[in-house]
Amino acid sequence: MKKSTALLVSASAALALTFAAPSVAHAQVGGARPFGLGLALGYPDVGLSAQYFMNERTSLQFVLSFWYRNGRFGRDYVDNSSGLFLRADYLFHPATLIRGSVADLRFYIGPGLYAGFGNYDSFALGLELPIGLSVPFKSIPIDLAFEAVPRLAIVNNNGVGLGFGVGGAFHIRYYF
Repeated sequence: MKKSTALLVSASAALALTFAAPSVAHAQVGGARPFGLGLALGYPDVGLSAQYFMNERTSLQFVLSFWYRNGRFGRDYVDNSSGLFLRADYLFHPATLIRGSVADLRFYIGPGLYAGFGNYDSFALGLELPIGLSVPFKSIPIDLAFEAVPRLAIVNNNGVGLGFGVGGAFHIRYYF
């Protein structure tokens, strides 16, 4: 079985068990504990992930990650080997899709900015629109989030140049 298929099956099973298990706890993520810190894993995000809930429906998300391979935004390369990637997003959480006894499944979307800085003085700046699903647990202050992130590169080391790309990330965060 391919690694990606095994990971998808494992994540699906964990999600199904999360919604099936009983619990009487109250929501902690974004409520009593508004600040979360953890990991972002994906493309190009392999690094730290932070989220701060301003209220139940809006949050700020920040990612500081290491660029682990060739980065690409449409026709605009950010780097040939490695570098840093910064993201800042203003997220709206308009709907809870499924309410479970252990966790909920919530939808989110929101505008953001990114900057990529790589070897050989390469960089890119642009806009992004994370679209995702989050699973905040009720009895423990942890959330999981899966997101797709369409990006529009606006400026790179060659000047102004538009390029389109799609990134993605899996976040796991502990809330304080």
